[in-house]
Amino acid sequence: METHNESILVCVHYGPHGQRLIQRGSRLAKLLDAPLRVLTVEPVRQETYSTEKERYLSAWRKQAEEAGGEFMLRKCGGNQKTADVIAEAAKELGVTQIIIGRASQSFWHEITHGDFVDDLLDRIGATDLHIVAVQRYPDMLEETHEKGFPALLVPRNGHYMLLAKSEGTASGELPEKTLQGVFFRELDTDFDSGLFKIVKNGQAEYLKIVQGEWLGK
Repeated sequence: METHNESILVCVHYGPHGQRLIQRGSRLAKLLDAPLRVLTVEPVRQETYSTEKERYLSAWRKQAEEAGGEFMLRKCGGNQKTADVIAEAAKELGVTQIIIGRASQSFWHEITHGDFVDDLLDRIGATDLHIVAVQRYPDMLEETHEKGFPALLVPRNGHYMLLAKSEGTASGELPEKTLQGVFFRELDTDFDSGLFKIVKNGQAEYLKIVQGEWLGK
């Protein structure tokens, strides 16, 4: 049987879907017996420190390394486009297959509804490009998250801490700005990371929880 020298590159960006993309890349890498790299591209202008962003980076790095892969962060500045950075990394590493996410909102929504895919295809030549659909909230939550349970977001030192509702009510009187809702924990994670559902004016809203905290708006 003929064998092929395959190499997988997963591209993730700040947001809740990186874990799913890395899982997809990890499965493909194992199937093809190929090296796995996970890449995130950060604009040079985004120099402001973000605790939430750093937690995503840490979780992605851990997930990639546990899958036997390598995590990389590269900067994008000047006239350089994100597609340029991804294509350069792919060429440098001999990548044969690239995985990106197509979300319904945020950065990935913008780039995959504009010229990004065409730009990337122009730059990667014969490299295969996989565009993975990442669902809107709350569609298909059961595929990526555990069953929800009643929970609270309690304000503490400028952040909101996640507590199970039973824990919060047992601790006595709660702060005035405490939020009540349902927490959906991400599958295959060691942290209390996932989605916190609240209802405002009859409409569901989903807040991103990273390692037991919501940093607020």
